[in-house]
Amino acid sequence: MPFIEVKDDRLYYESYGKGRPLVLIHSAWASHEWWQWQVPDLSRGYQVFLYDVRGHGQSTPLRDVFSVEGFTKDLEIFLQRLQIDETVLIGWSMGGIIAMQNCLDHPTKVKALILIATSGHRIPGLKLRIYSHYLQALLSLLMDFAQPRKYDRSAQQFPQQNLWLEHQVRNMLSPLASKEVFDWVLTDIRDNPRENFFTVIKSLWNWEAGNKLRQIKVPTLIMAGQDDTLAPPRFSQLLHDTIPNSRLRIIENTSHYLVLERPELVNAEILKFLKEIGY
Repeated sequence: MPFIEVKDDRLYYESYGKGRPLVLIHSAWASHEWWQWQVPDLSRGYQVFLYDVRGHGQSTPLRDVFSVEGFTKDLEIFLQRLQIDETVLIGWSMGGIIAMQNCLDHPTKVKALILIATSGHRIPGLKLRIYSHYLQALLSLLMDFAQPRKYDRSAQQFPQQNLWLEHQVRNMLSPLASKEVFDWVLTDIRDNPRENFFTVIKSLWNWEAGNKLRQIKVPTLIMAGQDDTLAPPRFSQLLHDTIPNSRLRIIENTSHYLVLERPELVNAEILKFLKEIGY
């Protein structure tokens, strides 16, 4: 398995295709596998790098609250170790935050940004929503322990927890998301517990770039799902208004998970943008 050593820790990564590099950075509570619908199209003309952000997938777990600056330093070490001197960063949600910070820190190394369902400004009410989400998850687990007869130890099933997960996944995705996508997301979340999810979010929620985003001069494509409730299109509009050389694309009938729901359209927009900027 390919890993990049970061001091005493490590980052898992995979690479596909040949050509100029694209580095894809996933969202919180995800992993490199959530880009699987992008790899076939993008790797035909580019070398696509996927990695698990610290605290996700097969990379080193978070031991304590981290920071966007820490995640960005990990990315820079990753690029240095693989001798990637210039690249296009494609960031989804949390990945977009890391991509923006990296571009601000290393403007000459980033040729372009593609920001998907993300925000560069403080999100009102985020902490309250996350605390509520966390308490709901704990409550569903406590309900299972309070009803031991419903818990089948041989099958490792928690009925209330599973019902809560199914409900959360349905809320995550738009009604038009395919059953294949729904089943895959549910299975991934169920089979790969995110024990440090709360720690990851706490590592992000005080970050904002605000007017610093005006310093980003590289071509930037901003995409958002029309029905996204986690990072509503108005956040993407604000990004577009702040980043000088940017263009905005709102994808109809999609949510925060548009890369899963409409991969053919998202991929086409990415490839069109890359062609237009001559990359």
